[in-house]
Amino acid sequence: MLLSFEVLDHTEAQKVHEASLQVLSRTGMCFESDALLSGLGRMGAAVDVHRRVVRIPPALIERTLENTRALLASGRKLHLLNGVTSQRAVSGHIEAKMSGGCERYLDWDSQSLKPASAEELLRCLRLGELLPEVSFVGNPVVMKEGLDGLRVEERMRRVSTAALVAKNTRKVGSMEVWSEREIDVLVEIGIVARGSREAYDENPCLLTAKETISPLFLDRNAGDILLALARRGLPCTVIPMPISGMSAPASPLGSVVLANAEILGVMAAIQSVHPQALVGGGIISGVMDMRSGTASFSAPEAILQDIALAEVHQGLYGMDCLIGTGYTDANYPGSRVPSEKLLKFLISFLAGHTTYPVGLLHAGSVFSAEQALVDIELCRLVHGQLACHMDTGLLGEIVNVVNEAGIRGDSLASEFTLRHFRDSWQAHLGTGDLYAAAHERCRLLLGSRDFWEIESGKAREIDRIVRKAESIL
Repeated sequence: MLLSFEVLDHTEAQKVHEASLQVLSRTGMCFESDALLSGLGRMGAAVDVHRRVVRIPPALIERTLENTRALLASGRKLHLLNGVTSQRAVSGHIEAKMSGGCERYLDWDSQSLKPASAEELLRCLRLGELLPEVSFVGNPVVMKEGLDGLRVEERMRRVSTAALVAKNTRKVGSMEVWSEREIDVLVEIGIVARGSREAYDENPCLLTAKETISPLFLDRNAGDILLALARRGLPCTVIPMPISGMSAPASPLGSVVLANAEILGVMAAIQSVHPQALVGGGIISGVMDMRSGTASFSAPEAILQDIALAEVHQGLYGMDCLIGTGYTDANYPGSRVPSEKLLKFLISFLAGHTTYPVGLLHAGSVFSAEQALVDIELCRLVHGQLACHMDTGLLGEIVNVVNEAGIRGDSLASEFTLRHFRDSWQAHLGTGDLYAAAHERCRLLLGSRDFWEIESGKAREIDRIVRKAESIL
């Protein structure tokens, strides 16, 4: 089965690129980082030091893209680290992400939202480790209290969360980074989790993207963290979050042009200081609901905007681009959530982005283990319908089975059925209430089994790194 999906053709993508260059050269972009302002100035951009606005000429953007292509051609790999967006997957299989950096989680038994805790984080980590469809386990929640029930100091929250992640899953994913001082500590923990520096460099973890503030603004903290990552040769990812009708013009292409301009502007800025830095991007866009004044991340246009930007990056620049598949506008589980998420998962699949973020509610601010299982069921439904392989090599056997069963017979007891019945989609959560079934499956999976834990020597090394972090953060 071969399905294709396209928002922009090549000519339209080129026009988006050219419009983005016009935005950067006419309006410019604001950078609070002194180093980025100086770097862009040295490269020939027009810098207004007082307003901290830089007008970036098209030629500089084109040189940046050419340099990026050369870095990729040399064998460098573009790592896009973020737990709430989807990238292209080579395999085409479901590669779910359990992450999000949420401050709250949904407690199913009390049907209430509770502050993130180490106990809930550990529950999510174990669930992600057990589920075969999950390939990426980051920080579903960033814990506010430890396993001992004591409050975790703000300066240690990311590091303490990363340590618990590394100890309890082999699928270590991304982690929030809020200050430059956290980076080296998180990398140390990541190296222990991966087993060596070489393995870590091949598959970095426990870092994530930074966001621009649309329209056309990169704050000092985000800029400094991206520069610190670039200086260390670590992945640099920037994700705009434009809202059509508010921070972007009220048109799907408005968000695409604006987000693309912001990504290109940051790429040029970072490479003006560190020419060898590989900088990639993504987008989580929304649409302003003019009736309520709220941003909708589940409006039909939102995912199409994201796909359009990805087509520009993939088709013109030769780079992957993250898209915002994981968000839903719904605050709690219910009938609205599967319909919103199913649409996003479907379009994401058609665009080749099958690394689905699961478990997120409330515009990405709440995590739910039960929602994660429902989301995976939806992903399986999409793949069951659209990734079904019709093997014509079986036609001879099929004719024989039909002949053996005869008119008004059945194939239930045939050897062919025994060998192939698992080829078709099957509902893991049954045909009743999805959420009740998901809660029961969570209970069974986490109820009575031994869970994977990192080797004791590595666990002690992670504890040593955390103790060191307490004295330097």
